[in-house]
Amino acid sequence: KNASRSYKGAVTYRTAIANSINVCAVKVSDEISQELGFEYCEKFGISTLVKEKKTDAGVFSDINQTLALGGVTDGVYNYELCAAYATIANGGTYNTPTLYTKIVDHDGNVLLENPGESHQAIKEGTASLLTSAMEDVVNSGTGTACQLSNMPVAGKTGTTTSNKDLWFCGFTPYYTCSVWGGYDDNKECDYDTSFRFRLWNGIMSRIHANLEEKDFKVPSSVEKKSICTITGKIAASGCPSITEYFAKD
Repeated sequence: KNASRSYKGAVTYRTAIANSINVCAVKVSDEISQELGFEYCEKFGISTLVKEKKTDAGVFSDINQTLALGGVTDGVYNYELCAAYATIANGGTYNTPTLYTKIVDHDGNVLLENPGESHQAIKEGTASLLTSAMEDVVNSGTGTACQLSNMPVAGKTGTTTSNKDLWFCGFTPYYTCSVWGGYDDNKECDYDTSFRFRLWNGIMSRIHANLEEKDFKVPSSVEKKSICTITGKIAASGCPSITEYFAKD
């Protein structure tokens, strides 16, 4: 069920993402299969995924519907989730998160080097479509508190049952930042669930203070079309319509 405890009926993916409509996420997971969803999570660098784990309490696996909502057996590392969102910001290219690239001595000789690894996790067009939808999260959805005065923002809020985990992962054309809030002993955050937004906004506002404003890039593989809201097809004359982005293929 949705967090609002109401069923929204037929909505676009853009609306579902902007308003965290859980039913839509699970339905997409069913359509593509949980196995494929699991593989995509691996491409995005999530290392804590469990294919099968036997414990005294039973057998656990992340290849199920809850994966679409972030309900994974062993949770996720913040830096890995940040790298996953940075993949979308990078046009679908995943880069291994590292704490350093190289260490040199006083003469400039390289003592240690850590080049990391890169691969294409999703198509550039897919990354652009996701970015566009996640801009609505910040412009009019669940993440409006993370708007920046001088820069477009795309991102996603995340809240687990009883407010035990609070997330905001977002990016601009320059940087990606992921904020988690919660307790080590898994207590409920019952008095303030918005501090994640204040943290994210405080950090990113300062980082972007003197940067030139620019928009997210839209690749040539993505096109804009007017769609009839009644038929869902290319809008004809007199048909009520909305403008939306699509992959050309």
